[in-house]
Amino acid sequence: MSLIGKRKGRPTTRMQLDAILKRFQVFLKVELRITYDVPVILIDDADYAKRVKAFGEITDKNVIYLSVINRHPVDILRTLAHEYVHYKQLMERGPNSRSSKAGSVTENQANAKAGELIRRYGNLHPELFDLMPIR
Repeated sequence: MSLIGKRKGRPTTRMQLDAILKRFQVFLKVELRITYDVPVILIDDADYAKRVKAFGEITDKNVIYLSVINRHPVDILRTLAHEYVHYKQLMERGPNSRSSKAGSVTENQANAKAGELIRRYGNLHPELFDLMPIR
């Protein structure tokens, strides 16, 4: 395998990331027809993903935990979109729709919809691809 290109881009500050996330949450709420704010807690702990075996999760209290360390902002947005789709599923189908098993209907739907949402948002905001991963 070969690495093509040079590392370039501009560093992403915490203030920039917060602004990016807020704008994206507005987009998600419109696209998914969600009226309420979903609380999001950013995790700056390299071991978090190892513990939960994921880069994000939505708790029983409908709070999204999102790992941000060593990740590109667009990847973080994709995870946020995935968890927002799970929130929408919970609102429509109730707590019995909770499933984090790989290959389950809810996981497949969340993955597909998150990919669609991030592709659309990326087309609207190509400048996001100029950013560097969060360190």
